[in-house]
Amino acid sequence: MHDMSPDSLMKMLKTLLKEEFKQLIENLKTSQPDEYLTRNEAAEFLKISKTTLWNLDKTQVLPATRLNGKVLYLKSSLLDFSKRSA
Repeated sequence: MHDMSPDSLMKMLKTLLKEEFKQLIENLKTSQPDEYLTRNEAAEFLKISKTTLWNLDKTQVLPATRLNGKVLYLKSSLLDFSKRSA
């Protein structure tokens, strides 16, 4: 088992998350920005749980579009959210 201080662990996690978001943004740049994604696709795209995504929708941090009973997210909105969160 490794001995790591909480500060070291936090720094390492921030670095890893920053790299993940950079990769996510690069992937988004090559895709069509206004494509609609389902709740499952959006959660996978952002690498968050469906529950977290639902909470973001309910608190209007990342509102969804409802169309014919389906919950959809614009890829451009997901990109904006990921930039703000990085």
